[in-house]
Amino acid sequence: MRELKQEAPYAAMVMLGFALVGYFFFTGLYCSDDTRYLIGAIKVAVGEPISVASLAERRAMFLLPGAMLYRPDASLEWMIVPYALLFVVLGLAGYLAARQFLGRWAAIAGMALAAAQPVFFLYAGAMLPDLSSTLFLIVGLLYLCRWVHQVVPSAEGAQRDSRGAAFLLGLSMALAFTIKESGLVLMPVVAAVMILAGAKAGWGRFLRDVALAAAGFLLLLGLEALLFKAVAGQWYSSVGSLLVPHDLAGFADSQGHGVIDRLKTLKMVLGGYTTLLCVLAGLSTLQLFASWLRGRMSWAQALTWLALVGFWLWPLLYFTFGSASLKSYLLPVMQQRYYAPSIIPAAILVAHLGAVVIRQGRLLMPAWIPVATMGLCLLVLLSAPYRQRHERGLIYDAPAKEAFRQAERDMRRRYPGIPFHDVHSGSSTDQNRCRALLMPVRDDGSNRLMTAIHSGADLRGDDFGYQPPVVGKLPILMAGNGAYMDDPKAFPWVATVQQGVASGQMKLTLVGRYGLLSPRALRGKSWLPRTVAGEQAEVLAPTPSAEEAARPTTPQQVEVYLVEAVQRR
Repeated sequence: MRELKQEAPYAAMVMLGFALVGYFFFTGLYCSDDTRYLIGAIKVAVGEPISVASLAERRAMFLLPGAMLYRPDASLEWMIVPYALLFVVLGLAGYLAARQFLGRWAAIAGMALAAAQPVFFLYAGAMLPDLSSTLFLIVGLLYLCRWVHQVVPSAEGAQRDSRGAAFLLGLSMALAFTIKESGLVLMPVVAAVMILAGAKAGWGRFLRDVALAAAGFLLLLGLEALLFKAVAGQWYSSVGSLLVPHDLAGFADSQGHGVIDRLKTLKMVLGGYTTLLCVLAGLSTLQLFASWLRGRMSWAQALTWLALVGFWLWPLLYFTFGSASLKSYLLPVMQQRYYAPSIIPAAILVAHLGAVVIRQGRLLMPAWIPVATMGLCLLVLLSAPYRQRHERGLIYDAPAKEAFRQAERDMRRRYPGIPFHDVHSGSSTDQNRCRALLMPVRDDGSNRLMTAIHSGADLRGDDFGYQPPVVGKLPILMAGNGAYMDDPKAFPWVATVQQGVASGQMKLTLVGRYGLLSPRALRGKSWLPRTVAGEQAEVLAPTPSAEEAARPTTPQQVEVYLVEAVQRR
């Protein structure tokens, strides 16, 4: 308790830093994978069975926080807030793990490095499982290090009770696994460290603690199975998800098959800041290896550093060169967020390297030189959130969300009383789900989102009440993603509208094109998260001659048409 009180102010500083980063970069709904997670969470909240055939809904543990905050009359953004809070708790877990290796201020510096990585801050306020799974992997690293120090005899030959750490290690690793199956990737590192520690601790104690860790792991899987029985109506486990084939060969073709090509893609995926962090973490690893060869580490210290290096390096290698299938070898897809488990261990290694350089440099040169050098490196790595501030809240299809919100607000202001319809359009089923989530209730009062959920149409993603706009009473406003009126082959209803216009029965007028919120609309509100700023910004009317505006270049932009009946004389 005394130690906890001493650490509390420093841990609070780290959590505040993570909270500020998460607040500024809060993404909210971003119209891609999160649409499936959100609908899964809504199903759990309203008592509708989820489907284990859906990759998103198979992660029932991940859906729970969002389901707990669902309210039909509240903003969807509230369902995403718990995941932003988990990002803050990730900072706390990272600090406690760093304290196993570093002093307080070095641990704070390490967490500042972690929070400033695009792999973290760009996804800090999004409903994605990667950072949530990373949280429990870091908790697992913390308990693995504590377990090693408890079972490996110290210089005085004392051993401490390690049963609690072993059980919590298994529990945390299982929770990371149930949130995202790739959490299992780090199990070989845990197993290797435990076996090496067991050689010193005695095999009897080792087997007992392995059994306790396995019990924690299986207990959590049992709780997950009970959860699936409650929310899906059947027994299921994330273990089953590992057996589902993932043929991702098409991605591998674009990302490369050779080692050099994969590394080039990795550099592009991670970006310059995280690449530099990993290079410095590699140098830190070499320094630790040299220190171990010189006999400057105890066995317990060497094993905990090995665990840290493993938690950094193994995911980096696996997600670049490992297999995407348990049945046959396949190159995995490389996405920036997949490397989240490596970030905090890498940041701790870099903070350690900085402390070593300063300490050793003072022996060879004036103290200010190594301090200034490390300070400069730190400033460069910490500049990422500022340099990429324009990307806040804009991951994946988030611009499509902003454009649709802007279009709806503007149309209701300019054409009050005219029904606003969004039509089947865009480039993906995720965008269809997104517009249904943004506008679940039609102007006639019917709830198309719940209708799709109750009928099971949400799993296909192509039926969210997108009725042809000619059905019903005219005039109406119709909005959709991309230049949908130019593509009657992809959207058959477009041909019907075009025929109505050609026959003289309908009049079609382009009344607005919308893209990202302009800097002018956000002026004075740039300190707010983009989702909040977008809602509070004054919506600018489209150009007087909408036909002269540039055609949409991406499906993230929105076009709005006014459809009127032609009065015959």
